[in-house]
Order: sequence, then C-alpha cells, then structure tokens
Amino acid sequence: MDGRPFLDAAAGLWCVNVGYGRQELIDAGARQLSELAYYPLTQSHPAAIQLGERLGDLLPHTPHFYFSNSGSEANEVAFKLVRQYWRQQGRPDKVKILSRHRAYHGSTLGALSATGQGERRRDYGPLAPGFIQVAAAYCYRCPFDESAPQAPHQCALDFERRIRMEDPDTVAAIIVEPVVAGGGVLVAPDDYLAQVAGIARKYDVKLIVDEVVTGFGRTGDMFAHVGYGIKPDIVTMAKGLASGYMPIGATAVSEDIFQAFMGDPDSGRHFRHVNTFGGHPVAAAVSLANIDVIEQEELVGRSREQGGILLRQLKEALSGLPWVGDIRGRGLLVGIELVRDRSTKEPVSNPFMRSMARFLIDHGILAGKATDVEASHNNVLMFAPPLIINDDECEILVDTVARGIAEIGAQAL
Repeated sequence: MDGRPFLDAAAGLWCVNVGYGRQELIDAGARQLSELAYYPLTQSHPAAIQLGERLGDLLPHTPHFYFSNSGSEANEVAFKLVRQYWRQQGRPDKVKILSRHRAYHGSTLGALSATGQGERRRDYGPLAPGFIQVAAAYCYRCPFDESAPQAPHQCALDFERRIRMEDPDTVAAIIVEPVVAGGGVLVAPDDYLAQVAGIARKYDVKLIVDEVVTGFGRTGDMFAHVGYGIKPDIVTMAKGLASGYMPIGATAVSEDIFQAFMGDPDSGRHFRHVNTFGGHPVAAAVSLANIDVIEQEELVGRSREQGGILLRQLKEALSGLPWVGDIRGRGLLVGIELVRDRSTKEPVSNPFMRSMARFLIDHGILAGKATDVEASHNNVLMFAPPLIINDDECEILVDTVARGIAEIGAQAL
C-alpha cells in the first residue's frame, strides 16, 4: 500500500511458483472469462478436459482427475475415494488412514484429522474417526535416536508396525507429503519414500502422496514423488497448479481406482461427489497457462539449481551462529531450525520466532515460519520463494537472514 518493495521468500503461501505479474496467466483468465465464465463439472467443459489431459501427460500412473478448489479439498476427495473403493471391493472394514506427526494435510475436518500437528487440531475435537499418526522422518530430532540414517529406516517401519497393530484389513491408505512442509521442512532420507511405498504394497494399503506444496517444481522435480522413484495410487495437488492466480486443487487417481467406480449408475458404484466450483473454467485455463510457463522457462530445473545455491549459501553464512541447529531443504523449499543450545537442541521461543519474522518484514523479506505445530516447538524459519528467484535475490535473502538471527539472538541472551 505504501510503495515498499518486498522479496516474497514464501511465494505467498508456498504457491506463487512462477512469480507475480505474469501476463500470460492474466490473459488466459481474461480470455476464458469471455468464452465461458462458468460451467460445473457435473457435465464438463473444454478447459477442464484440456487440463486433465495435460496433467495426465505429467502423471501417467495416475491419469484420472477430480478437480476441487484447494489442497484440503483435494485430500478430502482422496479419503472418500479410498474408503468407497475398499467398500466396493467387498472390504468395508478398510477405513483407517495413516499419516505422520508434524504433517499438514489441510484445514477441513477430515484433512485436519490427518494432520499431525497438535496445536493446529486443538479446540476442534472430536475430529473425524479413523485417522492415526505415526512417526515423522525427522532426522534432526530422530524419534528413534538413530545417530545416522540406517536402512530400513525406523520411521518408515513405524508404518508397518502400526498397520500390523491395527490389522491390515482395517487400514485403507497411507498419506504422506514427500517433504513435510508446514511442519518444519522435514526432508527424509532419499530411500525413505520407496520403503513406505513398499510397506503399502505389502499390506494392500493405498498410497496417497500429498503434493499440494511440493508439486509443480517446488523441490526440483515437476512432482517430488517422481524424483524419489515411487508410483502412488493417488496424488493430490493445489498450490502451484495455478501459482495462486486462481484457487484450484486436483486429486489424481490410478486406473485401478478409477475403474472401480465405472459401470451402471444404478449400481451405486459411482463416486457421489459434487463440487460447485471444482475445475472452474477460469482456474483451469490459468492452470494450463501456468504449466506452459513452468515448462517453457524450465523452472523445474531452475528450482533444483537455485535451491542448491540457496542451501549452500545459507550453510556458509549461518554455520557460525550458535542459534542455528539445522539447515535442510530440497529444491526451493528450505528450512532453518533455530535453537537456544546446539548441544541440547532446545528450541528457541515463540517470541524469538515472532521477532525474527518482524525483523525480516522490516527489512523487506517475507518468510514463513512453523506455526501452531507443537507447543513450544515452532522454531523453523521456512523459505519457498518463486522459482524465478535469481542469484542477487538469493544473496539478499541470505544476508538479511544472517543479520536477523545474529541480532535477535544477541537480544535474547
């Protein structure tokens, strides 16, 4: 409002992947408004058909799409699909959904029930039944006290232990973010997701990969799970799909799941799900233009390259600061865990984090921070800048963060 410039190192809420003011996306939305401003997907319309085909090319193992308005809704669709799928397979007891501590899957009731953040769930109970959390792949604070990653990883095996404890005949699906984002940018060992996928197959449990944050280039792959070499049954997406220019989400499903809902409508096998604005023509048209920009400007590779540069520069600049416990990331998704004491790993306080956020804003940087995750354990600064960030902007970001941590840390002594 007052003309101050800001470097948005959080891409809004992790979503403005192609940056602000992209005329290609603006024009695509305006054209679609002129051609067909709205029509529901109870039938169909060209923009949604074209977007489904385009996404199917990107995700050939999950080539069928249900459109919605947000990541929360995309995950809700996934939960409904797997429960109805198993009921139609004659296995109605397979209803439980396993997720992880510190994971975030959305703010609606089912998605919040899958979310493993105690503070974010507080005051909203009773939550939806059948959602169970297991250990996160949190290497800096390994819940199994492993000094170094070992295969098979105990955090992956925790899924197997819980499935067996609950009875595999009662477990419908596992849902995981490739990188736990809002819970503190938790980057698992490279072979972790493959181990989780193997456990899901072993016990006949569907695997849902939540790519709401990590999709569309954020981690240096168009979709993060592809870089980890796994083939999930369901993939959910939202934020980067239209780079925040329009609200849109999608749930991609395998051929196996899709075919389970085909047949005579009177059989009751159809997916009884309606969304007034899901796959909105304008949102779909903007999404198509957004994917064009990502591909034409090779922003996936740029995310991988610039993310490596940013991570290296942060480690070089912050290594001497006693309040920096861990620096981690994948692509342009980076977390800095701040501690009072490196040896004990005691987290810095919530007021410290608020002061740090205020310092960055005062110096023209918009950043993210873990909020409402665990009581007194919201100590991670998080960066997810637009994929177009350049070298000079990375240097400004690193320098400002280093000065901020040093200044706020000194005041806290």
